[in-house]
Amino acid sequence: MSYKDKLDNCLISLDVGEKNALFIVLTKDGTICRRGNGNPDKEFELLKGQSDLQHYQAFMMTVNEELFQYSGVFDQSPMVGRHCKMMIVFSGPGGEEAGFKCTYGEDSQGPPKEVVEMLINAVKITDPWYEAERTRLKIPPQQATPSRPYQTPAVKPLATKEPKRNEWWEFWK
Repeated sequence: MSYKDKLDNCLISLDVGEKNALFIVLTKDGTICRRGNGNPDKEFELLKGQSDLQHYQAFMMTVNEELFQYSGVFDQSPMVGRHCKMMIVFSGPGGEEAGFKCTYGEDSQGPPKEVVEMLINAVKITDPWYEAERTRLKIPPQQATPSRPYQTPAVKPLATKEPKRNEWWEFWK
């Protein structure tokens, strides 16, 4: 039995400055909870529900088993810009726990690429449910506004010119 098989829920959180920009909870029993899209400048609703679409199982299929041996706290220094904190925490019914907590500055080197990919996958997997719930509850869609990226790559590019600034919460595109 793999370590992943011993886990049954995951919490994902991204704070930028003093604001929680993204919050996701996925459980094996179908509970799903989400607020935000990663943009700290927008207010989003916390939506919770049950899904039979196996969001947790789909997410866990994207998590590399080997990453659990590196779980822990990562502080990226120097921290330039607003303080950012990304957490991905897994737990299981037998007391199993693993997680990643990354602190960094919005203008400095970000979390390890593999940790960022987990967050990206969780957003992609839960987006259809989140938007369907917003539509079902008749919550108007948020209009995207130009913003600088809050998620910087784990390895800084060698180029000296300013990188193209996409909407940060669409960094998976």
